Amino acid sequence: MMETKKELFKKVDFTKKLQNGLLTLVSQKLLCIAWYGHAVSNKKIKILWLYVKNKKEAAAVFSDQNRAVFFADKEVLVVLLDEHDVTKHKKIDSPFIHLSLTKAEVLYTDDETAMPSDYYFWEYFKKFKERYIERQQLLKSYTDDFIKDELEGSCYLFLKGYEKELETLELLFLGAVNDKGSLTERLLIIEKVCPLLKSVFVKQDTDTFYLLEQQSLSDAGIYDDWGKALKKAQKKIKNIVLQIFDELDKNKKIVSLQQQDTVPFKYSDHLKQLQSNEVVEEIFLFHETVSYLDNKTVRCFYLLLITKEKVSKTLKEIIREIETADDEVQFAIIAHNRFYIQDKVYYQQGFYKKVCKSNNRIYTSGYHPAIHWQNTWYPEFNDNMLDIKYSSDNIENFVATAILSANEPLVTSSKHLRKCFIYMLQVHILYHLDYVPNSKNINTLLQLVRYTGKTTEEFEQLVQKIKPLLFNDDAGKNKVRKKNIRLEGQMLQNLQAFFKLINLA
Repeated sequence: MMETKKELFKKVDFTKKLQNGLLTLVSQKLLCIAWYGHAVSNKKIKILWLYVKNKKEAAAVFSDQNRAVFFADKEVLVVLLDEHDVTKHKKIDSPFIHLSLTKAEVLYTDDETAMPSDYYFWEYFKKFKERYIERQQLLKSYTDDFIKDELEGSCYLFLKGYEKELETLELLFLGAVNDKGSLTERLLIIEKVCPLLKSVFVKQDTDTFYLLEQQSLSDAGIYDDWGKALKKAQKKIKNIVLQIFDELDKNKKIVSLQQQDTVPFKYSDHLKQLQSNEVVEEIFLFHETVSYLDNKTVRCFYLLLITKEKVSKTLKEIIREIETADDEVQFAIIAHNRFYIQDKVYYQQGFYKKVCKSNNRIYTSGYHPAIHWQNTWYPEFNDNMLDIKYSSDNIENFVATAILSANEPLVTSSKHLRKCFIYMLQVHILYHLDYVPNSKNINTLLQLVRYTGKTTEEFEQLVQKIKPLLFNDDAGKNKVRKKNIRLEGQMLQNLQAFFKLINLA
């Protein structure tokens, strides 16, 4: 009979290591019941619930393989339960057993342990919900009092509050509190189990949350630079928990969780290549211009793409193609990964905060965290200049001495002149917007100069006059990048006038 029970584990495509662990639990008579099902909040996540006699001894059998399996995209999470957990769910009126265990497949029973009762009266859920709200309000009152007085440790109190929020979700979805894991480890697991939690914290890398890491760097934990961001995260987690409760109240199970809102965009068809690209997470529309050229109405839309990783050469080519594919519907597109933006808020928050507003979002690929804003920020021009790619001394000196003071003719390479355009436009944009553009696309940079609101009719006229130099296709082709060009007469004068106009010196 026992051999038959052991064979049940082979019905599921578990790894050999996991199967061996299960068989060890059986042979040591630690395993009472095994259920296999999915998380009610995410059907992609499979969970193996093991009701054991001794959690500590059972955990020793699996060691660290649970994390290794779960985060290797196997999507199987092992959760250990014991008699204390089952009793606790009854005590706090939790619907976990009814929602998860009764719908899961029983893979094993020891024929001695009684199945936990699956009876659940949904009126009990109101008590469960009320208990959470009371505790959350109490925690909020503590943090509000601490930050009001700017007491040391107030930011750490937020972290303890997050742990309590996670405790509610772990009990609801997993059945047991992950009290052995760090806050980061618990968040990483609960994010996969409940994807809506991905919309709370920006990641520094796959295993690090930026905001939590910043608190670990603080000696005092005073409510200072990140206080508002911590408080906003607290509110967001609470709203997610309440949204989950509302879904359960309504459906007695979680069917769907609300995606982030987007605003409609009339010309979204032009962006299909971006929307279908798995790297693009969100698109924000932050400005629009209308002009009349050659008896045509030309619209230009300014977009920020937030990507999940560093912007690739392939994506840059797609962006360049989209920007001018249509003569009458054009785009100025800037793109950065989320951590890059988060890491720059200390100096560039003034720009990004205006752009990354929810009412500017025209596309999202799923659940993504908003950028964490600091209480105060410092738009220090010289510090931001360090992010400009080109050597400032060499190019500024060349523009000042070789171009602005040139006696005819001026002979230079198309490659070097292009560098001068890029650098001078980038610095001009930085000065007026507190934003460091990393784009080398001349068209995008010119559009961003227009976005500063500082352009004049003279600027537009000069752009038209030096267009052959600004948009010299040869400068972008490796085989002729060192081709020399000879500038004299009116073209040289126009070039000098252009650099004088955008030069900050």
